[in-house]
Amino acid sequence: MTKWRHKILLVILGLFLTLGVLSGCSVVKPYEREYLADKTMIFDPDPLEVSWHMHIREVLEGGRGGFSGSGGGCGCR
Repeated sequence: MTKWRHKILLVILGLFLTLGVLSGCSVVKPYEREYLADKTMIFDPDPLEVSWHMHIREVLEGGRGGFSGSGGGCGCR
């Protein structure tokens, strides 16, 4: 009897987790996308400071790049 209770409990828990994950998905209308591009949504509030810290890290580690996807592999930026 306890095996059935565990199975039912796991099914109910899985159902709630699935519903919880799916409830986080939403459709954003085109005119509402301007709010997603607001400056308060930027992960790095000061891009100059971030670039300065990346430059320091590159100098100290002796490596460069790997932080963005720019460049075509031909030696140009």
